[in-house]
Amino acid sequence: MSGIAGIYNRNGQPVERELLGRMTDAIAHRGPDGARQWIDGAVGFGHQMLCTTPESLHETQPLQDASGQLCLVMDGRVDNCAELRAALRARGARLRDDTDAELVLQSYIVWGEECPKHIIGDFAFAIWDARKQQLFCARDFLGTKPFYYYLDERTFRFGSELHQILEDGAISRAPNEGMIGEYLADQIVSREETLYQSIMRLPPAHAMIVRRESVRKHCYWQLDGTKTIRYTSDAEYAEHFLSIFEEAVRCRMRSHRPVGAYLSGGLDSSSVVAVAQGLINAGRAHVAGFETFSVLFPDWPAADEREYIDQVVDMWKLKWHGLLPSPIKPDHYAAQARFYYDLPDYPNGTDLECIMELARDSGFRVLLTGIGGDDWLAGGKYYYADLLWQFRVRDLGSELLSDLELIGLRATLTRFFKYGLRPLAPASLRGVVRDRLSPPSVPRWLNPTFAAYTRLTQRTRQVPIARVADSYILHETKDLLSSGFMVHTKDLQNRLISCFGIEERHPFNDQRVVEFAAALPEDQRCRRYWTKFVLRQAMRGLLPEPVRQRGNKAEFSHLVPLSMRAVGGRETLEKLTISELGWFDKSEMLAMYDAMERNFANNDDEYTRHIWELWRIYGLEQWYTANTATESPTRVYEYA
Repeated sequence: MSGIAGIYNRNGQPVERELLGRMTDAIAHRGPDGARQWIDGAVGFGHQMLCTTPESLHETQPLQDASGQLCLVMDGRVDNCAELRAALRARGARLRDDTDAELVLQSYIVWGEECPKHIIGDFAFAIWDARKQQLFCARDFLGTKPFYYYLDERTFRFGSELHQILEDGAISRAPNEGMIGEYLADQIVSREETLYQSIMRLPPAHAMIVRRESVRKHCYWQLDGTKTIRYTSDAEYAEHFLSIFEEAVRCRMRSHRPVGAYLSGGLDSSSVVAVAQGLINAGRAHVAGFETFSVLFPDWPAADEREYIDQVVDMWKLKWHGLLPSPIKPDHYAAQARFYYDLPDYPNGTDLECIMELARDSGFRVLLTGIGGDDWLAGGKYYYADLLWQFRVRDLGSELLSDLELIGLRATLTRFFKYGLRPLAPASLRGVVRDRLSPPSVPRWLNPTFAAYTRLTQRTRQVPIARVADSYILHETKDLLSSGFMVHTKDLQNRLISCFGIEERHPFNDQRVVEFAAALPEDQRCRRYWTKFVLRQAMRGLLPEPVRQRGNKAEFSHLVPLSMRAVGGRETLEKLTISELGWFDKSEMLAMYDAMERNFANNDDEYTRHIWELWRIYGLEQWYTANTATESPTRVYEYA
């Protein structure tokens, strides 16, 4: 992980060195291994270096090609190095070294604007092409690495973090009220917008070409819905999956320092740890050391996974660190908003800071995670629709009986109607039913005048589910890939981990794993009681049976009310500046908080009902007050 900054003055004016320096210095926490800048007239790049691979120790950025006509700046890592290197050499490329930056730059030389299609890994980069007088920018297929930008007729600025762009005091900080509405309603759909009208994100799997006279943006990768995998036995599916998953883990263990891994005791993180240690034992992965880290919650049974963690540690003889989450300081989240000029982190991410701090202080630069297992392997809700469409009556009956046992008659009928019958109805009928049974609405505590002005229902209206390559579930997977909420959370998690000089790597989010999972028959992802069926089969003998067959998950929602108390609780919410803007009904908001506290004290799970809306209200307050010194207040809304 590193940090990038850049300016391209489309009007031809020379780059202001001082401004580029401020944009680069603003992310100094991303570059403990040094900072460099490059300026060529109207174009300038800044880079903060964090070395996480052996090759990166010899990497210099910004990086020019031999002719001096191209220059690259990148925050990223290439995970298909050997394959990409061979493909480049086969096309006549002359690689000057073995660094990832050189591979990406040469990929642009060979394939031009198609180069991101050939790179597997996490990346956000920009290349200035003096021959074509254009800036080429790209972001990885899931958006693991962030890319923020500002664009007008005069200039284009970009960076790894939003607040870099605001180093230019001339850029407006006017609030984007449509995005504010999405956050408040807990319906984040936009992948490109931010809380500022003037600052945007480059979406995942997209490239952008910026020239003096034009800007063009395009999607370079989409999930192929025509690919299917068919074997005759569960064992064959598991064997194929394990071979792909082992490679996804192995290539992410490339590090010049010891490699760490989160170990929660859940199926996903335990699988990553087991495969990593197995690769080391077999001599297929060479690292300076491998250690695991867990956060323990002895006082919260729903979040306590110690019994599962211990079994994995014992089976693989792991070096393990068990930590208690650090207490939240009252000013913690407000300080984040003041520094980043953005929303603060979520409480269920902040609890991992104790791991990040210990890993950093112990010399680690890489942490493996289990993120992504739920997304690609847990199965889709629209399995009923697929079974009906394919006339698989026996399988449908089996699934209905399974759900009857698990969730009862009423919930099964509701699920069957929503995820089985309704998707098969004609689109016109689905629209009528949707509008009659579920008319457009906003949360009752949100000001309808504000919602109407921001066109909130239109912004958040979901596209009806439809078949993709004869599958409704594949549409669901594509929706997840294009999720605005996923982009939002990935950016926040990347921002958090960057403060500790560590790079998180996610084997389940490997492009090859995602594509394989999407091509599986659904009963390899979910079979009766078992989600992640193919993973469970692949982990036979690699995980303790109670972990491999674990059907429950830890619940960390308790961190929200605890964090709300730490920052002042009801007293803080009573004094919110944004309450005066009319975005929401203050009395309703306080009633929501009181209900959360009452249910939490009574150990009633109903306390989770509005916790994320309440947290975002608090977060928006911290963001808004951090900006009021430099931006006049937004409009005030009256209630209709």
